[in-house]
Amino acid sequence: MSEQDHGPPGSSTAVSPDDMTRPPLVSTTLNPQEAAAAEVAAQVLGATARASDTAELTLVYPDGRLAALEEATLGDRADLGLAHLRRESDMQWPAPARWWWQVAIHEVRWLPRIREVFPVAARACEAADVRSPGDLPAGVIMTVPDLHWLVHTRPAQLLGHPTVLNRAATVTLGPGRSPDGGMARVVTALPGWLGSEAATRARSRLDRRRTTERQLYLTIGCTEFVADALDALARADGVPPATPPEWLAASHLWLAPVLGPTVFVWSRDDGWSRHEPYGLGSAGR
Repeated sequence: MSEQDHGPPGSSTAVSPDDMTRPPLVSTTLNPQEAAAAEVAAQVLGATARASDTAELTLVYPDGRLAALEEATLGDRADLGLAHLRRESDMQWPAPARWWWQVAIHEVRWLPRIREVFPVAARACEAADVRSPGDLPAGVIMTVPDLHWLVHTRPAQLLGHPTVLNRAATVTLGPGRSPDGGMARVVTALPGWLGSEAATRARSRLDRRRTTERQLYLTIGCTEFVADALDALARADGVPPATPPEWLAASHLWLAPVLGPTVFVWSRDDGWSRHEPYGLGSAGR
C-alpha cells in the first residue's frame, strides 16, 4: 500500500461536496494520541480527518467514502505529548530533580524499566555532582541494584546538564540493533495488544460505528506489555510476517510506536505496509 492507497470499496454512505470542503480537523475534545492518530492516518491514506463533538473520528476519502477510526494507547499516556507524537520534538519525561537530562535509548525493549530507573539515576548523579551514572562512585553503583543494572547493562545513555535547570528530560532513539526474531515478535504480541483493556474498549466503539470500514489505531507506548515487539517496531526492517488474529473485526490495524520514524498499517485488501509520515517520506512494503 502506498501513501495514496485507501481502504476497500464498499465503505458507508458517501459525503457531499460541501462536507469535503469544510475546514480540516480541529477539536478540543481529542487527546494528543487521538489527534496524532487522525493526522497520521489521514496523511498516509490521502484522506481528511473529522472529529465530532464527542471525539468520534471519521476519515473522509477524496471520493466521499467514510471510515471510522478509533485509537487505543498501550502504556502511560502522561509522557505522550502531541508535538512528540508528530515527531516535531523529542519524547519528554518530567525532570526528577533540577538538571536537564538527555536519555538515548539503545535497547528499546528496556524502555519501561529505563523509565522507572531514570529518576533514581538522575537524583543520584545530581547529588554526587556527576553527569552520568557511570561516573558515580563504585560503592554507590554496587549498593543500588537499579544503578548497577543501568551501568553494566547499558540499555541507554544518560547525560545530565547542570547548567540547564528545570527542563524536562528529552528521550531519543540512540544507536542499537533490532531484536532477535525481528518482526515475528510483533506477530506474537498482537493478540495481547488487541486484547488489552484499552484496545478492547476501542474495538467495542468501532463495533458500534455505522461505517463499513473500521480502523483501529494502536499507539504503542512505554509499558512492559510490549517489550521486544516495541523494539522490533522501532528498529527492525520489513513488516510483520503474518496477519492479525482472524477474530479482529477491523478493516485496518495501525501500529504506531512512540519511538522511531515508522508506522505500520494492515488492511484486509492489501496486507501490511510501513510508512514514515512524519515529514521523512514513506517506505513501501
